[in-house]
Order: sequence, then structure tokens, then C-alpha cells
Amino acid sequence: MMDIRALRYFVEVVQLNGFSRAADSLFVTQPEISRSIKKLEEELGVILLVREVNGVKLTDDGAILFEHAKQIIAQFNSMNKALHDKTGPLTGILNVGLPPVIASTYFADIIMAFSSSHPQVELKIFELGTKQMAEAMREGSVETAAVVLPFNDSAFELTIFSEDCLMLLMSDSHPLVIKKEVHFKDLITEPFVFFSEDYRINDLVHSACGIYNAEPIIAGRSNHLDLIIAMVKAGVGVTLLPSSMCNKSSLENLVAIPVIEPVLSYQLALANNKNSYQSRSCQAWNQLAIEKLTM
Repeated sequence: MMDIRALRYFVEVVQLNGFSRAADSLFVTQPEISRSIKKLEEELGVILLVREVNGVKLTDDGAILFEHAKQIIAQFNSMNKALHDKTGPLTGILNVGLPPVIASTYFADIIMAFSSSHPQVELKIFELGTKQMAEAMREGSVETAAVVLPFNDSAFELTIFSEDCLMLLMSDSHPLVIKKEVHFKDLITEPFVFFSEDYRINDLVHSACGIYNAEPIIAGRSNHLDLIIAMVKAGVGVTLLPSSMCNKSSLENLVAIPVIEPVLSYQLALANNKNSYQSRSCQAWNQLAIEKLTM
């Protein structure tokens, strides 16, 4: 019979690209992981991994097992949650995914209220881009999330809670600060400071550039909002951030103005996996989020 523990070892080795790194992550010995994966290969009658100088490489059979193993582990974790999630005070860990561009704007009060109401729940926030968020939810490493639409996947139930648009953010010494609004075509030659490639905001900018048969000029990238703002202040380039963030944030030495033709608008939604058990902690989080976001 296939051992769920062996599948966990196998997935961890692949994701961390090495037996020793997986052993450190799982707090087990490297020989134990090697024995478990060897036994798994013998049971299945295939070779799953090839050791290389810089890590490991999946075989074709290993790639097939890797995709199925992630789903099996996610379902196993979901089953465990259902079995152990009983009445009484909420406890355990709740993994919530939030895009960094909206986390502080919409969810700071929700996080504070949830932690105050359920102090025994360890709330873990994962700041991820759209593609990473979808993968994390399918694997079960994130139980519930807020996402920027479109988030097209039939596996998720979406509850729209807001609509927003991007504004141009630049240093107060930039020539465009004299304008009350800026046409997007005037930004074609401007260097941009972007989030990493996985973030939906980048897609909006690329689409707008496409209207004018152009590609954005990228002067820098970062996953951290503070660093992006610092680069804009330093004059590395301009950026585009949600109007809700620009209106609430302290923008010392920065200026934010609306962008038109086109207006870069999008919707925000809460996302939950239709096929996974939803813990009581997750239900409580979603109920609180909907209450506060739709006030």
C-alpha cells in the first residue's frame, strides 16, 4: 500500500530540489527519505528521480506522480481537518493568501478583528501573485484567499467584494506631476517599476501597452511594495498602484494621479476551493471578511 508519508517526502524533495534540503525541512534524516522514495519506486515499478550535481531531476513517470501526489496530499490534509475540526474554541493554523497590493488596504482591520476574536488560531498570511495563489489553493497550502480578477478556474468559488483602478505613482519631481490626469499613451516611453511577473497588475499594464502596439519599459522589479515605492522616490521609474492604496497611504515626496484611455480597472474577490473541506476557522474568516468588506 502506498504510504502518504512517502508521497510527502517525494513532493518535498522535488519542490526543494534536493534530499538534504527536504530532510531539513521535514525534520527527518536524509537516509529515511531515500529509503521511502526507493520503496515507492519499487512499489510502482518505475524510476521517479535522477540525482544531479545541482539537485534532482524528475523522470517522465516522476512528473506524473508529482502532479497526482500534490492532489492526494491536499485531499489527505483536507480529510484530517474535517476529522479534527470539532466544536469548541477555534484552534490550529489558518493559511490565508493575500496579494501584497491589497493586503494592507482591505485586510488590516480584518486580520486584527479575527486575531482578537480567535486568539488560539495561528493566522499565516501568504503574499502571492495570481498564478502562485491558484497553485497554492489547489495544493491546499492556502485555504482561502483574496484575488485580483480574472481568476478563471472552475475549482474556485468567487465572492466579489470591490472594484478598483490603477493610478500613476511618481516622484514629486517628475514632469507629469503638473497634470490632473494622464493618458496612458503618455506613459509608453516611461520606465516602470513592476511587481514580479506573476502579479495581475502587470497584465493590465501589458494589455494597455498593447492598445498602442508597445511594450512597457521595465526599469526594475520587486515583490516588496516598500522597495517599489523607494525606487519610485529615487526616480528609477514610475509605477501603477491601486487608487485605494494611493488614497490611504502616506505618499511623502510622491504624487498619484488618475490614468485614462484606458482606465485600468479590475475587480477583487474572495476565493475558496469548491472541492476542499472548509475548516471552522476558514468559515469564521470568510464570514468576518464579507461582513467588513461589504459594509
